Amino acid sequence: MLEAFSAYIKNIAVFTLFAAFAELLMPENNFKKYLSLVMGLLLLTAVLKPMLLIFQRGTDLELQTIQKTVSLWAESNVGVNTAQKKWNDEMILDIYKKELEQKWTEELQNKFHTDAVSVLAEFSQEPDNYGEILSVSIVGECEKGEEMKEYMKNKYDIEGILIEDS
Repeated sequence: MLEAFSAYIKNIAVFTLFAAFAELLMPENNFKKYLSLVMGLLLLTAVLKPMLLIFQRGTDLELQTIQKTVSLWAESNVGVNTAQKKWNDEMILDIYKKELEQKWTEELQNKFHTDAVSVLAEFSQEPDNYGEILSVSIVGECEKGEEMKEYMKNKYDIEGILIEDS
């Protein structure tokens, strides 16, 4: 108890010295009286804080209320968050699919000098292998279909490649 009281007195003394030093450094103008007022209020707060803590027992109640409100809000939004997450995952997979199909289509068109080919891919939506490539279809007038299939198989290590003539 004596150590706590000693620390309390030391804190007040240090703050008082700091306030006096700050006022000495401030030039003589209108702001000096405002600095004096602010430092006085801070000193008053430092002096009264331990006494206010003795009489103030509602702080834990406020903290518990805030925590309970946040947890209830989080629980009520679990269904919304799950639906939102599922929608986000579907959108990401769709964008990935379109980008990959476009990249592969352009790559095959450039490599085999044809514009009559496009690539379609199918991805898994199962939780344990989500986003895994299930199959790839090369669609179009594929004169070099087997070469394209071999190229995709070797370069991207894809097994389920289908060739569909249109």
